[in-house]
Amino acid sequence: MALSTTLLFTSATLLRIVLFFYGLYQDAYSPLKYTDIDYYVFTSASSYTSRSLSPYTRETYRYTPLLAWLLLPTTFSPQYIWFHFGKIVFAACDILAGYLLLLILKGKGMDSGRAGKYAAIWLLNPMVATISTRGSSEGILGVLVIGLLWAVLQRRIALAGLLLGLGVHLKIYPVVYGVSILWFLDQETIGGFEGSKAPRKEKRTVNRGVGGGNDDVWGKITGFVNKERVVLVGTSLVTFMGLNTLMYCM
Repeated sequence: MALSTTLLFTSATLLRIVLFFYGLYQDAYSPLKYTDIDYYVFTSASSYTSRSLSPYTRETYRYTPLLAWLLLPTTFSPQYIWFHFGKIVFAACDILAGYLLLLILKGKGMDSGRAGKYAAIWLLNPMVATISTRGSSEGILGVLVIGLLWAVLQRRIALAGLLLGLGVHLKIYPVVYGVSILWFLDQETIGGFEGSKAPRKEKRTVNRGVGGGNDDVWGKITGFVNKERVVLVGTSLVTFMGLNTLMYCM
């Protein structure tokens, strides 16, 4: 049975709403709290930031100041409402990641029903929904990584570089996806983007004379460099270094 897009996203949203309110109940009546301990660290750092202090005044805060600024609304009044603003942001990132997954699958020629079933593995996964509604910021990294993949497949390389730089600024591990994407952006793939098959490279006779091996290696190195790879590396580095510099200066 085909799973309609409307039903899928309605169900995903309701799942997170139910878990959110269940979390409020558990926090109020159980000694074992639903809210992630890191969320208290985030919101405490935001409290310091709202008073023009460094978020690192909060012990154990080891994240970018960008996260503390993002969660500044958690310092607004009334606290019993605004304190949970971050959980809503993280849950929304989950749903956006699922939407991008759906776009990626449909973009590869998969029909809507089948793509919806695969996207449901993420959107209706109770573990994914629980992590975000507990106040873990991993949902932001999830949508950035999926957005990175979507941007590459759409050949929006500058956008992909920006998302990669932002993701690595937030947490270091998205850098591993950058290596894979660099390898992916070869001439054959680029030809596929343009809707035409990449021409087969003619076999060249390797010059085995003096210096022939070096010429062949140099040819492979220069052949690896193309516009898409330069744009990806350039935009990701500028974004990463720019954010790091800005955070340091502020």
